[in-house]
Amino acid sequence: MAESDVDPDEEDRRLMGRVAAGDDHALRLLVERHHGRLVGYLTSQLGSLATAEELALEVFVRLHRAAPRWRPEAKLSTYLFHIAHNLLLNERRRRARKPAGALEDAPEPADLSHRSDREVADIQEAFRLAVAGLPEEQRSAILLLVQQDLSYEAIAEVMGAGVPAVKTWIHRARLRLREAMGPDFRPET
Repeated sequence: MAESDVDPDEEDRRLMGRVAAGDDHALRLLVERHHGRLVGYLTSQLGSLATAEELALEVFVRLHRAAPRWRPEAKLSTYLFHIAHNLLLNERRRRARKPAGALEDAPEPADLSHRSDREVADIQEAFRLAVAGLPEEQRSAILLLVQQDLSYEAIAEVMGAGVPAVKTWIHRARLRLREAMGPDFRPET
C-alpha cells in the first residue's frame, strides 16, 4: 500500500500510539502533519504569527503529556483544535488583563509581496477587520469552517458546544460579514 493510500486519521491514531509509548520521532511526525493548520487558525484569531507559533508549540506539549491517556474516539485533528481553542481563550483572558499598547500584542504587518492589485488588498483588509469584529464564538466557528474545513460536528466538539449552537454562530457570522462587506460578498461555504 502506498503512503498516499493510508487513511490520515488511521495514521494519526498509529502515531499517537507510538507517542504514548515514548517515541519522540512519532511526535515530530504529528507536528509536521498538523503544525501549519494550527498556526494558520491561531494567527487568524490573534493577528500575531509569533504568538500563534508559541500557542501551537504549547498544543503539542499538551498533546505529548496527554498521549498516554488519549483515546481515539475522535479525530486527532479535532482534539488538537480543541486544545488550541482553549489556549486561545486563555490568551484572550491574559491579554484582557494586560495594559493596552503592549508591543507583543500589536498585529503584525501583512505580507504584501504577493499582492499586485491594491483593490484586492483593500478587500482582504476589510474582510480581516470584519472577521476580527465578530463576537468570539462566531469568529472561531466561521474560521474553523472556512479555513480548517471542519464539519459542524467537529467544530462543536472543538468549541465544547452543540451542533445547533455552531450552526447559529456560523449563520450569524455570515450575516454580519455580508453586512460589513456589502451585497457582493459571497462566502465560499
